Amino acid sequence: MHPRTTSHLVLLLIAVLWAVLVVHSLEYVGRFMFHTFLISVRWLQILFIALTLYMGTMMLLSVRRRPVSPPARAARPVVSVLIPAKDEERVIEGTLRSLAGLDYHVGGRRRFEVLVIDDGSTDGTPRILRRLTRELGVRVVRTPMGGRGKAAALNVGTRHARGDLLAVFDADARVAPDYLQRLIAALDDPRIGGVQGRRLFYNAGQNLLTRMQDDEFAIMQTRLQRVRQATGAFVTFAGNGLLVRREALRAAGGWNEDALTEDIDLSLRLYLAGWRIRYCDDAVVWEEAVGGVRALVRQRTRWFEGALRCLGEQLPALLVGRVPLRVRLDMLFFLAGLLLATLALLTTYTYALIGLAGAVVLFLGIPQEVMAAISAFFTIALVAAVVDERGWSPLAVGGVLLRSAIFSLHRVLVVPLAILRYVHAAVTGRVDWAKTAHLGEMSAEAAGDARLS
Repeated sequence: MHPRTTSHLVLLLIAVLWAVLVVHSLEYVGRFMFHTFLISVRWLQILFIALTLYMGTMMLLSVRRRPVSPPARAARPVVSVLIPAKDEERVIEGTLRSLAGLDYHVGGRRRFEVLVIDDGSTDGTPRILRRLTRELGVRVVRTPMGGRGKAAALNVGTRHARGDLLAVFDADARVAPDYLQRLIAALDDPRIGGVQGRRLFYNAGQNLLTRMQDDEFAIMQTRLQRVRQATGAFVTFAGNGLLVRREALRAAGGWNEDALTEDIDLSLRLYLAGWRIRYCDDAVVWEEAVGGVRALVRQRTRWFEGALRCLGEQLPALLVGRVPLRVRLDMLFFLAGLLLATLALLTTYTYALIGLAGAVVLFLGIPQEVMAAISAFFTIALVAAVVDERGWSPLAVGGVLLRSAIFSLHRVLVVPLAILRYVHAAVTGRVDWAKTAHLGEMSAEAAGDARLS
């Protein structure tokens, strides 16, 4: 069966099951002239408990946990550095200067190549690339049909790449000169198919929205990757600053050109093919956080729609595959956790709307004291993680918690939009790869700090 057909059927089944649960929880009772709905929310409570305990436990496990970096390796296998670029005139030069300055040589000669894949740029990107080709010694290839997405561009770049190791960066990336050395050192086991560096934002102080994204990456994503690395769970590629073995990429089937989130898609297929991914905490790739609400919603809608597609396509394989159970459970949480949490919230809104039409009696199957204790557990775990990452300061900790609570509200909009986009794509057969625009809004001082960090 075609993966897209499988995805449609799996997600349709999930939607039907959810609808059955919602309808089953409603029991209409007519009483004289009044209309009463008895609503049992036990299943929502159980879902809330499961998700909260999982996230809280992961946060607690991350406290005081710093991954031990493997020692540097003398070997310098050839690495092809791939940078897909489409209309990146504002950031591409800084990125290429950063990557061309990598300290990865043997006997004074480079052991890496920098390959830019121009994906049909219509701005000043081709002119900049022509100049930098001569100045920095980078190679440029062009996709035969521009605008088909990052995965399609990477397939073109992979065919032209000379190395058996492929490093992938976005067009706004900035790294320290020893970045490749750190990633190569993490390939200390033949079962490791790839390595992911730590992503941070060089424009975190631009405005409140970029600060919120910095909180999310520094507190949540970084710490989850650390715990997953330490416990042997599902470490995932994050798109920017990754290294993958060509052999592993080939075994997984290459870059999936139908995927909206090619990094998550490849991560799943690597694990299902018997490979593992390692997280390298001390290899930091700096990038640009989106500075506006509209751009954020557009970006996160694509991310979530991509996760939906991965869930639908890979769920059957996850359920019956030979991946260790702890990895499979973590994969399911990674793909479905945000979906379930947001749908649970939207379901409560549905119940509230029903309440506007008549009297509603909520039947709580689990005592409120238990729910309060679960909420307190998660709050304590989150505070512990924030203190461990940022240090103890009531004002700083309170600021992170407040910003995180406000930032989480965007998911109430993003999840329905992603579901609508997915349904539209299923009906029309057209997939819109919504590229994130890079504006290059970074001071010279910040750029220098990013390269040297």
